[in-house]
Amino acid sequence: MPEERGVAITGLGLVLPQGVGLAAAEDVFAGRSAVRYLPEFADVPGATGAAVLDFVPPSGTADCDRAIQFAVAAADEAWNHAGLADAAPAPDRVATILSLSKGAIFALAHRARCGGAGSDALLDVTPDAAARTVAARLGLTGPIAAPVTACASGGHALVLGAGLIRRGAVDAALVGAAEASLHPMILGSYRRMGVLADAGADPVTSVRPFSASRRGFAIGEGAGVLVLESTASAERRGAQHIALVRGWASGCQTTGLIDMEPGGETLAHLLRLTLRRAGTPPEGVDYVHAHGTATVKGDAAEARAIRMALGEEADRVSVSSTKGSHGHLLGAATAVELVLTVLAIQRGIVPPTANLTDPDPQIGLDCTPLTARRRPIRRALKMASGFGGQMLAVVLAAPEARR
Repeated sequence: MPEERGVAITGLGLVLPQGVGLAAAEDVFAGRSAVRYLPEFADVPGATGAAVLDFVPPSGTADCDRAIQFAVAAADEAWNHAGLADAAPAPDRVATILSLSKGAIFALAHRARCGGAGSDALLDVTPDAAARTVAARLGLTGPIAAPVTACASGGHALVLGAGLIRRGAVDAALVGAAEASLHPMILGSYRRMGVLADAGADPVTSVRPFSASRRGFAIGEGAGVLVLESTASAERRGAQHIALVRGWASGCQTTGLIDMEPGGETLAHLLRLTLRRAGTPPEGVDYVHAHGTATVKGDAAEARAIRMALGEEADRVSVSSTKGSHGHLLGAATAVELVLTVLAIQRGIVPPTANLTDPDPQIGLDCTPLTARRRPIRRALKMASGFGGQMLAVVLAAPEARR
């Protein structure tokens, strides 16, 4: 068997409710929330969410679904950020793995209402529509995929792309996910599931991960895209390694659609497996970017899993959830948060947990309340969970960090 190749991250692209482009991450690192009332959804009284305001679709995408437009905007930025516009590998050596966890179902519904949803429209709304659109836009002819694992979709896109690179099937991959599900049907469904926060007097402070007063999340929209390359490919063209993908593991827990295993045992096992595959002992982890949805049971189970997996080292590690700033981006959540994790490694800054004014004493972790913290981040552990029980964890490392 050929030796597995190293995987570097060389480009990033981002669409957040705070704005389009990596510069929008500044609001997240400052702990500012984009959650607001959504008066445009009159059918859902008191609806809140984190919408991308004043979005200008990329050229050539005016007829595309909003989620596809987000994916294209983030992919364009990541491609250029990696310096691939003039120095890309051969087109058949680049994979495009971008997920739309729900497809573009709202565009299809709109076309049906307008009498224009013919058979050709189905191709525009499948979960791989963003991947196909981006590949065609950039002239890429390598493998295309669109893993659909609910809120963990973007993480599975990354590990699928990293696996292709490690095995030598491709030299590079555009990976990530996009979401545009601020719609009365989604808002109403999640409200009935009991997972949405009550905005109260101020929606800005309503999403409170790891807080004693947490009651749920607000839905956001956006996209995150990363460029992965074999370390050899990046070095050949003189590209900067922003971070390295060290290892990962995925699994599931069969506790139902929205409930997590209360004790966190299965998730803890997954975290230990991830660290082992990454060659990273608990003392090698500096930052855990938690899934942190601000649900009562979910945050507690996640904290228990972190404690079990890291042992005494859990007291030293910085933990945070960024969903208090950008909302829960559902299918795009993990992709966006992976981009933010890479930025944290690059800057040596742990992004804060917004609105964490009353830490839950049962959590028992340093969840970086309110204010970002400077500290060297050699290795970060990103956690992801999806409705239905999908789980994933990834270890990302600074380029200079030894295994």
